Amino acid sequence: MNNKQVLNLESRTASDRDLNGLYLAALPPERSALRQVLEKIRVAGGLSLLIWLALAEPFTGILFQRLLEAGLPAWLLTAFAEPLVMALRAVLMVESFGYMYHRFFQHVGFLTRTSAVLRRNQKFHWIHHMVIYPIGSVYKRARTYIQAEKGVGWSWVLPGLAVAIAFLSWHGVNPGSLVFVGVLGWYAKFVVDRAHGRFHEVDHPWARSAYFHWLEDIHVLHHWDQRKNFTIVHPLMDILFGTYLSPARHGSEIRAAESDDLTVSDVINWRYLLLEATPLERAAFISNVKTHRQSLAKLRLLYRILGARLSLEPEDREAQTLRFNADELFRVIGAAA
Repeated sequence: MNNKQVLNLESRTASDRDLNGLYLAALPPERSALRQVLEKIRVAGGLSLLIWLALAEPFTGILFQRLLEAGLPAWLLTAFAEPLVMALRAVLMVESFGYMYHRFFQHVGFLTRTSAVLRRNQKFHWIHHMVIYPIGSVYKRARTYIQAEKGVGWSWVLPGLAVAIAFLSWHGVNPGSLVFVGVLGWYAKFVVDRAHGRFHEVDHPWARSAYFHWLEDIHVLHHWDQRKNFTIVHPLMDILFGTYLSPARHGSEIRAAESDDLTVSDVINWRYLLLEATPLERAAFISNVKTHRQSLAKLRLLYRILGARLSLEPEDREAQTLRFNADELFRVIGAAA
């Protein structure tokens, strides 16, 4: 073997190691059973506390009573303080409930694996990640945001209605609860939802805001690794619950948004589609790929990664199954690997 052949072999081996590293990064992190249980208790307890505070926070009632006893005019509390508190509670509800819903009800996990209803909800979200807005040249477009779920978007509307009904049932219909429900809907629709849509648009009224660009980078990192950065307009929930990737520390991943390379999220979602998805979910992908051809290019990249994995670990049964299922998907789509 001459020197050129040796260099080519070494270069190919290094490339295979890089691709294998991406494959390994998409696997679930190794943790002891005790650590997993403690983490679940921390996250479940913390989110339950925040949602309870948004629904039933008792402290301002005590404070308002003491202020009244101290001589503060009741109209001042009614006209200003109570609406402000209710608005803040509504924002807290959207942030905490939205984080929980996005993390556990919209991405691959225990709940989406065990509930057909949640799997349907998850389907729209992985179409958003995999088909319509994968990282690369189509992540941002010079056009209005494209919804994965056509029409009203019940996968988000129904949870919001459930929260509003629960609050009104608990507190009754009064000016304070109406402020809560109004701000809940306004903040969810015209702040969170609009910001998310504009993350995927090239030019819009917020495009010159430095704060928006920081949030945009945070969301790019969510598309890079969908196990991180679930919140939209502020990363507080991600920081509290250990899912925050800082743009300052992950510049190379953010720059990947400008290329069409595969990401950790791509590998996670492709593993799900090739190993676990229902026939209906596979059919939805096959239908969508005819319109959004960039996902076919991602599948070809995954095929390369699986080849690299098997060149280093030829006995990896899961990688063998993924490669076989990818071949079958190419055949159904009518495309070459």
